[in-house]
Amino acid sequence: MKREGEVRIPSGCAIAAVISKSGERFTAEKIIDAMKPMHDRSNGLGGGFAGYGIYPEYKDLYAFHMFFDSRATRKDCEAFLKEHFEIVKSEIIPTRKMPEITDEPIIWRYFLSPLPSVLAHLQLDEKEFVARTVTKINTEMAGAYVFSSGKNMGTFKAVGFPEDVGIYYKLDEYEGYSWTAHGRYPTNTPGWWGGAHPFTLLDFSVVHNGEISSYDANRRFIEMFGYKCNLQTDTEVITYILDYLVRVKGLTLSEAASVIAAPFWSTIENKTDKYDKAKHEYLRTLFPSLLVTGPFSIVLGFSGGLMALNDRLKLRSMVVGEKGDRVYIGSEEAAIRTMEPDLDKIYAPAGGEPVIVKVKEGKF
Repeated sequence: MKREGEVRIPSGCAIAAVISKSGERFTAEKIIDAMKPMHDRSNGLGGGFAGYGIYPEYKDLYAFHMFFDSRATRKDCEAFLKEHFEIVKSEIIPTRKMPEITDEPIIWRYFLSPLPSVLAHLQLDEKEFVARTVTKINTEMAGAYVFSSGKNMGTFKAVGFPEDVGIYYKLDEYEGYSWTAHGRYPTNTPGWWGGAHPFTLLDFSVVHNGEISSYDANRRFIEMFGYKCNLQTDTEVITYILDYLVRVKGLTLSEAASVIAAPFWSTIENKTDKYDKAKHEYLRTLFPSLLVTGPFSIVLGFSGGLMALNDRLKLRSMVVGEKGDRVYIGSEEAAIRTMEPDLDKIYAPAGGEPVIVKVKEGKF
C-alpha cells in the first residue's frame, strides 16, 4: 500500500496560458506540451484551449463555434442564424480522428455579421445582440450549443485529456498571440463536451481550477440580467459575471477582480489610501452577490490580453513567469518551464491580486 507522500494528490484541474505582449502570433504546440506534466490534474473528462488572433482574415466577424447532435439540428439552427446574421462562411471545424476522443458531436463554425436591419429593429448594439443570441440558442435549441462567439478568437474543447484535445483540433496549424488551456478533473458535475473549459461569451473566455461555494448566490443574481447557467458546471457563472461587470457595467478588469475576489472588510478598513478604501467599500456594497467564494484560480482571456486571479486566500496554486515579451501562467511551475525553461522572472501572485497582461496597442 502506498503511504502519504508516495502518491500524488492533485488539487484538481490544470490551467495554463501564454501571451506575447508584442502581438507576435505563434502556434499552440508549446501550450499543448505545457499540459503534459500536469496530466494527473485531469481525469480525461474535459480538456480545452482558447486562442486569440487566430482568424485574422475574418477579424471583423463573430466566429461561432458550435456543437450539434444531428444534421437536422444544424439545419434548423442555421436557418435561425440566417434570419439574424449575414453568414460569410460556414464549415466543419477540422479535426484528426484519434481513439482517445470519442462520441464526437457535429462540430461546426460560422463567421457572422449581425444584420443592421435586425439591430435597428431591436435597438441593440451588436455585442448585446450576439450575447442574447448565444443565450437563446444554448437555452432554447435542444441539441445545439454555441461554445465560442468572439471576434478573431476561438475555443476548442472536448471530453478527453487536454494534450489529446489539442492534437484532435489540429491546433498546431493555428497561430495566435495568446493561448489558454485547461485540463478538467470534475468532482461534482458531469463530464460532457459542453462542460469542458474554457467557457466563453463574446471574446471573454475563462479557465478555472477550484470550486465555487457561492455558485447559487452568484447564479441567482446574474440570471436576473438575462444570463442563463445551464451547462452543468459552476465555472460558467464566472464568465457571465465578468461580462456583466466589464462589458455591461463598464468596470475595469482590476475593479472586476475586486468584486470577484473582494478584500475582507477588515482589510478594507485598514487601508490608508482614502480613495482606495472608498472604492473597495463601494464595490463590496454594490455587488455583494458577485463575490466568488471557495478555492479558485482562473485565467480570463479577452481581446488583447489575459488576466490571472486567485481567490483571496490563495487556496489554489498559480505561478506566473516572464521571458522577453512573453508572459506564462500555470497551475505549476513545471508547466511554465516546459514552455520556457530559461525564464527572466517567476513568481506566485498574492491572493486576490490580479495579474493583467495586455498586448501593445494596435498589435492584435
